[in-house]
Amino acid sequence: MNNVHLYAFVAVVEQGSFRAAANFLHKTQSTISAAIASLEQEFEVQLLSRDAYRPELTPEGKVFYQEARITLEKMQGLEALGHQLASGIGPNLALTLSASCVQLQGLVQLQMFVEKHPEMHLNMSTEHLSGVLESLQSGKADIAISPNYGLGQEFEFVEIAKLKLVTVAAPHYLENQTQRIIPQAELKNRPQVLIEDSGSLHPIERLNVISNGQRWTVNDYMIKQRLIVTGLAWSRLPYHMVEKELKEGSVEMIEVENFASNVVLPIYLIRLKSNISAIANSFWDYMIKQYQPAYND
Repeated sequence: MNNVHLYAFVAVVEQGSFRAAANFLHKTQSTISAAIASLEQEFEVQLLSRDAYRPELTPEGKVFYQEARITLEKMQGLEALGHQLASGIGPNLALTLSASCVQLQGLVQLQMFVEKHPEMHLNMSTEHLSGVLESLQSGKADIAISPNYGLGQEFEFVEIAKLKLVTVAAPHYLENQTQRIIPQAELKNRPQVLIEDSGSLHPIERLNVISNGQRWTVNDYMIKQRLIVTGLAWSRLPYHMVEKELKEGSVEMIEVENFASNVVLPIYLIRLKSNISAIANSFWDYMIKQYQPAYND
């Protein structure tokens, strides 16, 4: 068994036929057939059934395919690392953070990892809402740290922290409001400031908004915070972004009728299941081992 045999086998499975696999790998169809036959002869097991119009995996073939795919991904990652080392360039780690998570205490672990890998080139970016997962799908990032913004089966994710969100407004923003729970009707004509979704393919459906209410949109949490502190708007913010202002009294928490005013969200370490970067895998394993909740509710 060698790489050529594995690539041929995986290509037949994923392309759907021997001819399509040959075209995909720029080989002759007879070469692909010989590679599959060589595998089956070596292990004395039938991997593909030829009874139907298209080749189908046998039960043994399904197990073999899963391991073959993992093996090839690891080999590709190792090959890429070898080229980087030969060129004198250290491995690259691309991280995307949900902007709401930038100040989480758990990110101290990142500093410790960087110190253990001084040769590494770190590329960090922030995204909002669906833009986080989009950065993984586009290859812009190896790993993301974010709440759940539509995680599907193509992602692997592990909880590493918690994020507390509170609904806040400046003192006396609602001057005549004496009720403990504020009716949504009282806020319809007062701007609720929201973060703009940085994704472009599948924008997140907004759930925590006042129906038919006035909305302002910004692309930065600091702008959002300043609009609230200065008494121009109200909204939810990560607790760590207004902790100081709450203690000083420049903002106060409010509770809104039928609205998730105060919640704690799990924060996940996220990657595509097809991730093959060696340094990203090392960071993933390190963060999981070092896991400590950043906030306990």
